[in-house]
Amino acid sequence: MTPVRLSRSPSPWNLFLSLALASTLLGCASSGPAASEDNTPDAGEPSADGGNPSSDGGTSPPDGGTRPLPPFTWGQGTLTGTLVGDVWTPGRDSAGLVNEASWATVPKGRWIEVAGTPLTSLDAEVKAALPGFRDLGSQGIAGVINAYSGVALDAPRARWWAFGGGHADSTNNGLYRFDMAQMRWSIEQLPDNSTHWAGVPWGNTYSAYPPAAEYAKAHPTSDVYSDEFFDPARPAASTGNPVARHTYNGLVYNPDLDEVAFGVRRMWRYSLKTHTWKRHNPFNTPGATYTGATGYGGAAGWTYWDEKAGRYLFGPTENYNASRWWSFGTTDASWKWEVVTPPAWSFAQMARVGRTLVSFPAPGHEEAHVHFPRLITYDLDTTRWGELRLRNDLVRARCYAAPFEGQVFAYVPPLERYIAAFRYDRDGDGTFEYRTWMVDPVALTLTEAPEYEVGAFGGWHELVKNRFFYLATHDALVYVRKGEENLRVFRLP
Repeated sequence: MTPVRLSRSPSPWNLFLSLALASTLLGCASSGPAASEDNTPDAGEPSADGGNPSSDGGTSPPDGGTRPLPPFTWGQGTLTGTLVGDVWTPGRDSAGLVNEASWATVPKGRWIEVAGTPLTSLDAEVKAALPGFRDLGSQGIAGVINAYSGVALDAPRARWWAFGGGHADSTNNGLYRFDMAQMRWSIEQLPDNSTHWAGVPWGNTYSAYPPAAEYAKAHPTSDVYSDEFFDPARPAASTGNPVARHTYNGLVYNPDLDEVAFGVRRMWRYSLKTHTWKRHNPFNTPGATYTGATGYGGAAGWTYWDEKAGRYLFGPTENYNASRWWSFGTTDASWKWEVVTPPAWSFAQMARVGRTLVSFPAPGHEEAHVHFPRLITYDLDTTRWGELRLRNDLVRARCYAAPFEGQVFAYVPPLERYIAAFRYDRDGDGTFEYRTWMVDPVALTLTEAPEYEVGAFGGWHELVKNRFFYLATHDALVYVRKGEENLRVFRLP
């Protein structure tokens, strides 16, 4: 199918005006949308890359000084590489950068695999650096991505980081970086060496280190918690690094501080300047007291950096959790409870557009009286929730209503649209297959978009999380499907 060609001239101001008009017509935002109301705020004024306006090419100093981070750079060599079917092998210059001339050979309007780009390509390098290392999980290094984990994206520099694993999938707690400039993975920080855990009685999960859990239980006023490698009996294992875990959508890159952070269980920050982890106990409470009963829900949600407030914002809105959000200020180390999450955000995916967080709940999970499908919005400045109701031809009975965390949702600024995917029984045969959709936040429509499934697509991975996004540096969609597979790119027509 020939891809539908939409306007390629972004007009954020027009989008802003259109959404403001929609807000006027359909009603004002409220702190909690009622089923009988049309609470329709604007869906955000997009920045050039559809994300954090401060991430604009490296102008934000990472350490409070004046030194900018280096921008994305193309190689200027002549090697174009090869294209065989839908698999592209990049041509690189003498410095290892992908040549711009090589990228020009990549076809538009279809998915293309980039040869040699699985995360598993680093497995031998990790084992060579750590003699005796073995992953105790069932998936190995691929589980760092495959196990309910997303990535931390630095869109202006076309790079991202992966940290994940956990449970029975992977014990690998390394931090890994992918650079589009070179089209390759590299090791940002090696994982802890499993040879140091000899004699540790692991249970059915590798998301908690048993000696740390035992110490926290015996010393409830300490700040030790089970999500770190703390081990009085094994000094070599007591690194203080975070254990592997499902990061969901909780991994984020902070361009102002040049660090990777997440708020899954406790808050952890990895400095790309000092190459060390630092942890923070939510609300300065001892680690052993975390229960979730009072609203702490950082185990499965989103993390965002609010550059205007200088705070990390943590949203506990996956895994059926509708507790309150919380935030952390980096200048004064302060903690705050934030707003209450609408229950509709369970089984949703979210994108940041300007100063607005826009969520797309999976159709079929709403209560029977609630309009669907819809976008749920959150204004970072006013802390108000809103709703954008979408016209559609969905049949509620054919929506997949079972627990499902495979929602796909990303904003594409040149199209001024969102691309989404969810399970839907279009044919009425009970298969509930994944289908791809286009969301127009101005026309307020949801329409099928199979044109984004052509080429080396491979289907939607049910745990893609935020590993599907748009990069302005390449004017392309990017899809990190699985840890053992090649990267996929889709150049917009």
